[in-house]
Amino acid sequence: MKEHRVKPIPNMDTAAYFGALADGRLMATHCGDCSHWTWPPRPVCSRCHGENLSLDTVRGTGAIYSWIVVHRSTTPDMMEYVPYTLALVRLDEQDDIYIPGRLLSDVEAFRGMRVQADPKKIGENIGDVIWKAIESDLPVSP
Repeated sequence: MKEHRVKPIPNMDTAAYFGALADGRLMATHCGDCSHWTWPPRPVCSRCHGENLSLDTVRGTGAIYSWIVVHRSTTPDMMEYVPYTLALVRLDEQDDIYIPGRLLSDVEAFRGMRVQADPKKIGENIGDVIWKAIESDLPVSP
C-alpha cells in the first residue's frame, strides 16, 4: 500500500486515539462516572458532562449503520481504492457510539452488516481504522 498523503492531524484530545490505531488497537473514551462510551475522543463525557474519562480499548466489532460508496477520489492517495465504501459502524459496546472508516470488502455493504475493526498504521504514531466484513455473517447466495 502506498504512503497516505492526507493524514489526520492529532490534537491533545485525539493523539492517544490515533497512536493506538497505529499500534493496532481501536479505542474510545469511557466515562468513569456514568460508564458511557464517547467518540470521537474529547475531554468531557457526552452524557453526564463529567471529566472522569479514560481512553479504553473496545472489542472492535459492530454493525454498519450507514455507508456511502465513493466513486471519485478527492485525494491522490485514495485513487487506487476507487470505488470504495465509507461505513459508519455502531459498536457493540453501546447503541449510540459510531466510528467511521473504510470498508475493506469485496461484498456490497448493507445496514446491519457485521464488521470487525482492522486498525492500520499510516504514519508516525498515526493510524486509521479499516472495517472488515465478518464472513460468517454475510448472506448466502441461492
